[in-house]
Amino acid sequence: MATLGEGTQPWRERQMAGIGALPGEQARSGGAPKRARRGHETHRLRDWFVRSTWLLPMLAAVLGVVLGVMLADPAPDSVWALGGLAWRGTPRETRGVLSSVLGTAITSLSIILSLSMLVAQNLGAQYSPRLLRVYQRDAGIRVVLPVFIATCVYCVVAMQRLGLVAGTQEQPRPAAGMAVLLLVACGAALVFQVLHTLQLMRVENLVRMVAGITLRVARGLDGRRQLDAPPVTPQPPSTQALPLRAPSDGFVVDVDGVALLARAEARGLVVHVDVAIGEPVRQGAPIGRVEPEGPDRPRVPAECGDFVSAISLDRWRDQDADVSLGLRQLVDIAIKALSPAVNDPYTAVESLDQLTFVLCGLARLRQGPRVLANGEGRARVFLRAPELRDHLELATDQITRYGAGEPLVLLRLLRLVGEVGQCARQPADRQAARATLHRILAEAERAGAAPSQLELQRRYARDVERALDGVALPPLQAIEF
Repeated sequence: MATLGEGTQPWRERQMAGIGALPGEQARSGGAPKRARRGHETHRLRDWFVRSTWLLPMLAAVLGVVLGVMLADPAPDSVWALGGLAWRGTPRETRGVLSSVLGTAITSLSIILSLSMLVAQNLGAQYSPRLLRVYQRDAGIRVVLPVFIATCVYCVVAMQRLGLVAGTQEQPRPAAGMAVLLLVACGAALVFQVLHTLQLMRVENLVRMVAGITLRVARGLDGRRQLDAPPVTPQPPSTQALPLRAPSDGFVVDVDGVALLARAEARGLVVHVDVAIGEPVRQGAPIGRVEPEGPDRPRVPAECGDFVSAISLDRWRDQDADVSLGLRQLVDIAIKALSPAVNDPYTAVESLDQLTFVLCGLARLRQGPRVLANGEGRARVFLRAPELRDHLELATDQITRYGAGEPLVLLRLLRLVGEVGQCARQPADRQAARATLHRILAEAERAGAAPSQLELQRRYARDVERALDGVALPPLQAIEF
């Protein structure tokens, strides 16, 4: 059983600060983890709202139905409250206005869908199919489409209701005024979507958006580590350990460490999760283990399904908690740009610049495996997570193989390694940056570059390696701009 040592007083102070003024017994029972768990559940609810594809369109349709029912034939004593919406007209004239608005909205919607398909095809074919989900969650899709759905549903419902209105006399008809307001909203949405789509088709904006999402995810994961214990080496598996097995095929999209800690504390167990977020697992494969906290403790119960339920699986990787997925998207853009079919080294350079920003941002955050302990300082939950050096290898390995023969890309790779090596706080990460530098230069020599280019790359690599020892990074060569 791993117990935190004497050097854990700062962690204990952080944990007690998180517990606040709880009574002693409540603090020992996990008052802070309970609040953290409620915060995690709120975060998961917010993530579900962001991921949901049909929620906003359904709400927009419901709003259209409600407005259509309310405004088609309102009570005479409530018309005055609708102000300028209550235009005078007959039911037939009002239905004509609604029909015109419906036709215009459908035409505009067809234009937006055509633009959307063009962008989706461009993102999937030229950059990476993994970027389609980024576009699916973009404001242009999540906000613009519900505006048109609400308008179309409103017009259809209002026309149906007006068909049941008897008489041909003129009187205030708020349905027509609301239809015109919705038409104006559709026009604004159309202009916004066109301009937004043009901006999104620029690779500079695309890679910057992916990098921004990745850093936000990394900061969110770093926020979960507020009550983490200092790293300790887990003990080897005991003979009483019971494996946790994946309930289905899929990818690990999140791990609720707070829930695992609460359940482990309640049962007096230790939990090890051996898969990281983003890893694929097959049904029945071991993804971790639970074991008693000591040899004299009770045996592990045969049923541990509640521990497995804290490890979320999905049919595909999700960007909400997967930093490696964001790095993979940027790498995909770079290697697609370096393919003979595209041959666009500058797009690869744009991706490398954003990878530099992301990796340097990750260097300032806590990376690596997590350890969660109870109020007494006993480590009960061990979670696997990549280190900064793992992210560095992911960001440079494939781009080095495909871009070793392109001087522009190779020099930018060397610059990336130098920036990350200077930002790294762990000696192992700085050593990994130095090893990556040597590997990149070795790939360039195997690629058979011209002697003049190879000498430039060697000289620049030597300057970058000296910068890893504390001096300033060398200035960018003219070829890199």
